Amino acid sequence: MPTLSLANATDLANGIPQTWNKAVNLQADRDSIMGKLTGPDGSRAPFWDKEELTKVPGDRINFVGWQRLIGKPTTGTSTLQGSEEDAQVWTDVVTVSHRRHATAIDKFALKVTLGASIARLGQLMADWFARRTDDDMIDQILNTDTIQSIYGGGKSSRANVGAGDTLDLLEFKRLRTAAWRFGVKEWQMSRVGRMNFPVYGCMLSEVDYYNLTQDDNFRQDVRLAAERGAGNPILSGKVDMVDGVILYPWAQVSPGDGMYGTFLRPEARLAADISSSATSLTAGPTTAITNVDYWQYFPDAAASQVILIDSEQITYTGVVGSTPGDRTLSGVTRGANGSVAAAHTAGALITMRNISKALLFGMGAGCRAWAQRMERTGQVYDYGKEIGVGVDWIYGVKGTERNDAVLANCLSLEVFSPNPSTV
Repeated sequence: MPTLSLANATDLANGIPQTWNKAVNLQADRDSIMGKLTGPDGSRAPFWDKEELTKVPGDRINFVGWQRLIGKPTTGTSTLQGSEEDAQVWTDVVTVSHRRHATAIDKFALKVTLGASIARLGQLMADWFARRTDDDMIDQILNTDTIQSIYGGGKSSRANVGAGDTLDLLEFKRLRTAAWRFGVKEWQMSRVGRMNFPVYGCMLSEVDYYNLTQDDNFRQDVRLAAERGAGNPILSGKVDMVDGVILYPWAQVSPGDGMYGTFLRPEARLAADISSSATSLTAGPTTAITNVDYWQYFPDAAASQVILIDSEQITYTGVVGSTPGDRTLSGVTRGANGSVAAAHTAGALITMRNISKALLFGMGAGCRAWAQRMERTGQVYDYGKEIGVGVDWIYGVKGTERNDAVLANCLSLEVFSPNPSTV
């Protein structure tokens, strides 16, 4: 867009109700999984929010957690003083940074007023912000922090997970049992009658959710445990809780030109046809939208990574190209791990060898630190014809770590995750 010749930003600000910031923040929290599950620092909520509005980008905000007490009591006439159990306290630090995003529309093309345009852009921003902040937390926990992991089929590593190691009821129960054994604390969910029930939460891809719900043993468990009649989750098509674990399917969002997955199950599409000998692969549609990063959920690779196109495995060691935009893999080896190098057509699905992750979380699994909540910014171009609305905020996220730098209240399960035959 061209630079404004007149300062019309004031006009835009005057056209937006003062409640815009509050309304969009509230909507974002309603749309966000993390937003619905947050509580203050040290609470029994799965995620903790902390605001320190005097902070600036680069500052750090501290969170404090506590280990459970496990010592023996003092009995009889024995003296308690000097026999106290040391409180095991861990402190975690979140660094906040300044972040921005914006979108724009042609008011005249849509034939809507300034106010209606701003309202619609606010809805878009709330939806984007909710997903972005959830993505930030998932990415931090799974790809940056040190998380304890188990693997489908009882395998010892991701490399050993194979086609038979899909998410079924047995794997789901293994995940919950592992959480108990690793000491992941359950969080408290309020129910009717003001009773609190200890539960875990589990975020999983839409493909793993599908595979799980197709397991006959899983379906039988749900059918017997839930209410009879039309409200039964099997009949209604919605399964919320199994074995004390609340399920949160986390599906990909299509930018309108193909799939690009999630951090739980990275997906991309091949941008152009490649031969069996090609050593350059580009992710993205045949005509890319320049402000979408089509490789954002895949590792940029400090070490060799394995992807799958059709039945061929391919390794890569780096990613080049603009961000956002098309991304091209470097250090490519074709026909890896005994597979056969083959030609592939544009639009072919790219996955991380069909491996996905289910993220189980307990109490205080992660922290969101805020130095500034989302606030709107705006610009008007071409004398009110084009309207841009942006948001900026100062925050950071982090999984809560024990003193040994391992995440305290999360656990990941990696399984084989083939696409449903209908996709």
